[in-house]
Amino acid sequence: IPQISYASTAPELSDPARYEYFSRVVPPDSYQAQAMVDVVRALGWSYVSTLASEGNYGESGVEAFVQSSREAGGLCIAQSIKIPREPRPGEFAKVIKRLMETSTARGVVLFANEDDIRRVLEAAASANLSGHFSWVGSDSWGAKMAPVAGLEAAARGAITILPKRTSVPGFDEYFTSRSLENNRRNLWFHEFWEDDFNCRL
Repeated sequence: IPQISYASTAPELSDPARYEYFSRVVPPDSYQAQAMVDVVRALGWSYVSTLASEGNYGESGVEAFVQSSREAGGLCIAQSIKIPREPRPGEFAKVIKRLMETSTARGVVLFANEDDIRRVLEAAASANLSGHFSWVGSDSWGAKMAPVAGLEAAARGAITILPKRTSVPGFDEYFTSRSLENNRRNLWFHEFWEDDFNCRL
């Protein structure tokens, strides 16, 4: 079944032998990992830690970052920490404590989901370490407010990566002008209409 994804960034989906009918409109995580290496090097950092949510997104992202940093040279990884899929109480305080074991590695590269990012920032704030770490976050953080709302002091100075987005001229006007009369070719449009307008056709 041919598929086009607007958000799937896992690098393994680039393998045409396994995913012959898969395409996407966003770059794989390996591109943003390279961009993160470039940011870290441009900042003059040579010693950083990495932090990943357990699972494909986080682990593959950090793996791509480590690989790109090896190829670029001049960058040492202090430690790589993995956040469990189902963290126990106190897990994020332990993450901050582990990061402090190599406290001179103040730069932390994050490939983590929104909830994990928020909980890391909460733990940093609770440990009175707001401003100690310099975060470089992946697109799961990007331009989103939810991970940092109320935790601005802990997140201050963070740099996040987000794929370039552009508006397609005329698309919004076209999309918002669709109605039951002029959009009969979309078989599911009536379901959307019923749900959006809370009605039955």
